[in-house]
Amino acid sequence: MILLMMIDSPEDRRKFCILYEEYRYLMYKVAMDILHDCYLAEDAVHNAFVKVAHNMGNVAETDSRQTKSYLIIITRNAAIDIFRKRKKQMQREITTDEIEEEKMPATCMEEEDIENEVLNILKNLPEKYRDIFLLKYSADMDNREIAKVCGIKEGTVRQRLARGKTLIEDELKKLEEGGYAAYGSN
Repeated sequence: MILLMMIDSPEDRRKFCILYEEYRYLMYKVAMDILHDCYLAEDAVHNAFVKVAHNMGNVAETDSRQTKSYLIIITRNAAIDIFRKRKKQMQREITTDEIEEEKMPATCMEEEDIENEVLNILKNLPEKYRDIFLLKYSADMDNREIAKVCGIKEGTVRQRLARGKTLIEDELKKLEEGGYAAYGSN
């Protein structure tokens, strides 16, 4: 592994290997949930491990909830970065033929657009809600585990989940009223 060359101490190298073996599939799943592309997900996991190699001092124990959360958050951020870069690239590649395709009826575009908009809503949630959602629904942690990892009370976790859901519902209503009403008028 080339990444091991970035790590100085033998103890940190051993710890990095353990992290890699233990968490790579979970990190891949987190990246796939965001990117829906196996190659891009692998890139996101690689980028996350590069960051881990640079910050081995942030990893105390390899099997702790804090370490698991740290790796999930790094992976999520790496995947979101790739998603944003890819989206910008695709927007630049639009040709005049593709612009005409955008005027097609909603039935041809609706599902993909909705999925992208929901992902945008989740990415734009305030971090304190987004992290709780990620731990709850991607890492399958219960409220007690999330509270322990984040250093907050279990009631605060429930409250942030409820408020986050409300924010998501509000944004989805705005989408329905604004964005998709326009498709129906074609």
